[in-house]
Amino acid sequence: MLDDPRLTRAVRFLERTPAGRIVLEDVAAEVGLSPFHFQRVFLEVMGESPSAYLRRTRLDRAAMNLQMSQLSITSIALNAGYSSPEAFVRGFFSQFGEVPSEFRQKARELLPTASGIAAPPAIPVVTQQRLPVRLLAMRFHGPMPQFQEHWRQFKAYLEDKGLFRADLQAVSIFFDTPMITPPGLYRHDCAVIDTGQDWSGTGLYPHDFPEGRYVNIRHTGNYDRVLGTYAWVSIDWINQTGEAFSPDSNGGYEFHHTAPWAPAGSIRDLDIVLPLDF
Repeated sequence: MLDDPRLTRAVRFLERTPAGRIVLEDVAAEVGLSPFHFQRVFLEVMGESPSAYLRRTRLDRAAMNLQMSQLSITSIALNAGYSSPEAFVRGFFSQFGEVPSEFRQKARELLPTASGIAAPPAIPVVTQQRLPVRLLAMRFHGPMPQFQEHWRQFKAYLEDKGLFRADLQAVSIFFDTPMITPPGLYRHDCAVIDTGQDWSGTGLYPHDFPEGRYVNIRHTGNYDRVLGTYAWVSIDWINQTGEAFSPDSNGGYEFHHTAPWAPAGSIRDLDIVLPLDF
């Protein structure tokens, strides 16, 4: 759980979209620390330097776009903050051991044309334009089997800060795919819709759910089976409809109708909401 307000601001600064040139001094100034002190604190908590974190997360997003979008390699390189395709190729090879064109070809060959999962019964898939929503979020890291524990820690944190209410609308935000990002580095934000509560001085940060076009599918059942719903909508439904996911979004979402901090094994009711390309 990332509950240090300084590192929360730093991570958000590093992850801002679209990607631009960022230097250590800019991030340190954002959080009110000297560059030396900031780098030491960031490395101690995050396990990697700010520059390594920035490079890794940008290249992970680039890899997702190579696999799932039709964007040119040059466009993906620019979106990842690289000034030239050549520099992008070198950075990409350093992280993934392949140049972007080879990675794209192999990744697409590995994508199945069908998930092998039966269509969710009587649950419609809805594409819709959604309005912007302001969220208050906290960052966690770890694989999907740990997400329910993340929610229990998040609830305890809100209770400790006097911010918890039973009627809070819980929202999960995720930025990575297990196909690319190592499980221990998978980014998962636990969030609630901002209803005007005073969150200053906490590890929460504002996250804007952007207005746009989304696909929405409801998942009801054990959370251990949610990956099957994701697989069906992201493979079968996408292939059947010809739709495409947004190549430069700021996350996918789960809007929870039941409390995600309920004991493991409880029935979950949530909407999976994924951004679509126009």
